[in-house]
Amino acid sequence: MSLEINNEDLETWRAKVAEYGNRVWESHNLAELKIFLSNLQQTILNSKINDDLKLAVNLKRFPNLGQFLADLCNSNDIVLNSEIYDLVMRCVLLWSVKNPTNAFEEKSTSWARTQIRKTVSYYKQEDPCSTLAHTIGCNPDKYNSESCNKISKEISVKLQDLPPYTWDNIAGMMLPCRSMSCEALRALSLRCVPLLKVPGSHHIIESLLACHASDSTMEPLHPGFLDAVIESQCNAYSDGQCSIELSYHCQTALWNRYLPALEREVISLVKTLIKRQPWLSREHAVTLINSRFLPLACLENPTIYAAVDNILQAFVENTQGSPDVLRIMDYFSQALLQCSNDHTAQKKSSSICHMYPLQYRSLVNLLLISLQGLSIQSCCLHLHHIDNILNEITNTFSQHQMNQQELYDLWLILIKWPTWYYKAIEMILIADWNQKPPGLEMICWFNYPLHSEKHDYFKKIMTSLGGSLRQLVKQSNFLMTDLKDAVLLANQNAECSQVMNVIQPMCQMLVMYSKEGCKVLQHIVDMALQNKGDANVTQQLQFLVDAVELMYHLNSHSKCIASSHIIVKQLQDLKKTCLDNILSAGDRDRTLLRWETDQILQSCGFAERCLQKWSVNK
Repeated sequence: MSLEINNEDLETWRAKVAEYGNRVWESHNLAELKIFLSNLQQTILNSKINDDLKLAVNLKRFPNLGQFLADLCNSNDIVLNSEIYDLVMRCVLLWSVKNPTNAFEEKSTSWARTQIRKTVSYYKQEDPCSTLAHTIGCNPDKYNSESCNKISKEISVKLQDLPPYTWDNIAGMMLPCRSMSCEALRALSLRCVPLLKVPGSHHIIESLLACHASDSTMEPLHPGFLDAVIESQCNAYSDGQCSIELSYHCQTALWNRYLPALEREVISLVKTLIKRQPWLSREHAVTLINSRFLPLACLENPTIYAAVDNILQAFVENTQGSPDVLRIMDYFSQALLQCSNDHTAQKKSSSICHMYPLQYRSLVNLLLISLQGLSIQSCCLHLHHIDNILNEITNTFSQHQMNQQELYDLWLILIKWPTWYYKAIEMILIADWNQKPPGLEMICWFNYPLHSEKHDYFKKIMTSLGGSLRQLVKQSNFLMTDLKDAVLLANQNAECSQVMNVIQPMCQMLVMYSKEGCKVLQHIVDMALQNKGDANVTQQLQFLVDAVELMYHLNSHSKCIASSHIIVKQLQDLKKTCLDNILSAGDRDRTLLRWETDQILQSCGFAERCLQKWSVNK
């Protein structure tokens, strides 16, 4: 269904087209332009005006439309894009009248035909290589492609023939580096930009990225070349493919020498995990992050890790600690840990804890301990060790030996490695404790990093809430009123946002551990998400899938899960309801519902396999 276009929309796009001029358009802007032109065409066609008056009325409605279409016809990138060119021509033809009856229609028709002739002549101009290609009995297109490919390989070979080592005055030794003058490298890289569209162009990219300027500390490669390389990688996360496939060493060289390339890489990853694939499971998200070898590059290059860390921290600060951004930091840390474990035996990467300041390494070492094979008693003991370290830090801060920035840095460490934080919440529900649950200090630090004076009061509230919910796990008859009373009391006595940070994962665990929790799933989801109305089916399904994934991540197996078979049936019922809702929805809502459901169903398969495995092992 097309959207109505007004003159303000047209002026916005006219300014954007004028700004681009004859520069290369980015792929996502081309996609947006395609949608806009399609809506513009339908807006003009659907206007309920007499055909004799339609041309004049639409011109009055869009006074600068002719200039906008002319600018598009002058853009080589637009003319070469067959889909967008087709839409531009359709819009241009709307100003052409078969039998003009007045001077205005004649002028309009003449203008439209001029635009068509101008753009068509672009394709029909003689290929300068066609005569030579026909002489040697070759197709011109094939000749052009083969020639460009040979030029690309020849440049690459000549660059590789440069001396691979050069003397570094600062280091006082020979270092691996192919060097040329800054001016020569800049001119060469700019001339190579058209060759990037030729298959096999990765060779020339790798060769140029291995070169450095012998007479300047400035970046010698032309920004147009570097930006073209970055643009070729823009769909790597969303579509799983790039227009140019770069090797790991080539990617690392690009990230090391050109910060915008690394920024674009991280931003593309964040957009994919938040906008394009927001319901991606933890396992699939970690696989996606590792697919581009960014974690490995961070382990092998401390400067890359520092830059990525700063970019992610900027996201945290600018979004005020958005849960989506914190989730991505958790996923990236898991990808980093997985990559470290895979490569430590090969001695390719350094220990993760060495990336942190010395005063935090003992804490980082504890946070990196795997949950695999640990009993409940071992987990409680480990959480006590973490609490002891955090207690020492609290005492140091109370003696004014730490500043606010150091406390903030400590909180960033906790949110990067939150596995033991969620384990502490789990232990509140299932471990045997009397006066103080294990990991309580960590829960306080996670939610009040800069306000240690609030820790004691928050501990009392969490101890009371944990005691109440722990009783619900043990009860055979689940009373929703008991859960509501416990949560309401906690919210009344503390800041609601901090309490809800704990209640949501606690409610997910409650559904998994309580025999009756699944029967009142909708009410639990309402409370966990603070819904004012009833939770919809999609929210319930997502909540349940997240709960199973959390249990899997915390290594909580079937001996602790009360009703795996009931949860499997609940998942299947919710999936069926989601699919029924799609069939009964209108055309406009059906597309959105189908997209949401498809995303969630991908995670459902993983959750069902976990539950069935746990049921068998019970």
